[in-house]
Amino acid sequence: MSPDPKDLIRPTPRERELMMLIARGLQNKNIAFELNISENTVRAHIGNIMRKYRLHNRTQIAIIFALQAAPRSLQRDLANSKGDPVTAKPGPVPTQDPRVLTAPE
Repeated sequence: MSPDPKDLIRPTPRERELMMLIARGLQNKNIAFELNISENTVRAHIGNIMRKYRLHNRTQIAIIFALQAAPRSLQRDLANSKGDPVTAKPGPVPTQDPRVLTAPE
């Protein structure tokens, strides 16, 4: 089985900056301000990223950024599970304190 083309593509430093700001939830005008570029340039970068990774929306950009920023061990675990939740080896499930779930009176 050949590797996923998304795994072979690396973002440019500017695309990585933009992806990080999208992952933080910033709007185009705020990204433009942060990077000192025009909103049109932001839209062009977003379009390039979407084409490069064959994505359809900003949420997918944020997910790709998060996966690339994840520790190598997590990336390896995700790659080994091949998206099959049955073969994935989740860590221990933290117990929830029931007092946290109730609203104060």
